[in-house]
Amino acid sequence: METGVRARSSQQRQKTILDAALVLLLEKGFGATTLDQILERSGASVGSFYHHFKSKLDVAAALYLTILESYQRAFVTELRKHDDARTGIEGGVRHHLRWVTSAPKAAAYLTHCREPEVAEASEARAQELNRAFFEQLIGWLTTHISAKTIKSLPVELYHPLWIGPADEFARYWLADSRSKKQLLMAESVLAPAAWEALREHG
Repeated sequence: METGVRARSSQQRQKTILDAALVLLLEKGFGATTLDQILERSGASVGSFYHHFKSKLDVAAALYLTILESYQRAFVTELRKHDDARTGIEGGVRHHLRWVTSAPKAAAYLTHCREPEVAEASEARAQELNRAFFEQLIGWLTTHISAKTIKSLPVELYHPLWIGPADEFARYWLADSRSKKQLLMAESVLAPAAWEALREHG
């Protein structure tokens, strides 16, 4: 039990550091954020920091990957709730927009704050995560393509048609708006639009 307590405590310290880094990186950007600022905001000691991370760059990359993996896991969990093609397609769009609403800082970092050095540091793992994520999406879609409820298209077209418009709107919303009413209105338009773009007509 004591080992479990220590593990949870260590995970919490790591999360505290990542949470502090998220705020600072959004406010200042990667270049202007210092390790001392992360330590001060998180309350972590130097030793605790280096127990979890190698450098400021390591924190920024780990933050990106943690958010990406969390988003993808939640999206797949939502998708698996839907056996029906339409509710799954529309549910994916609604989930995406509601995730942005519930975690705007995480969403902003995922979409706007990936400087070249952070992108390079996280690229290999991000590619692994994206590959696994899209395999799961295509697996779900394939069932409905076979049932002729969703169009048979080149694989690379599904995500742009499905989530692309919602993602583009979310980027705009994060940068210039933050009105929840506006996001809900977008959800009511973009979810059925995604279904119309992907459903098999006939």
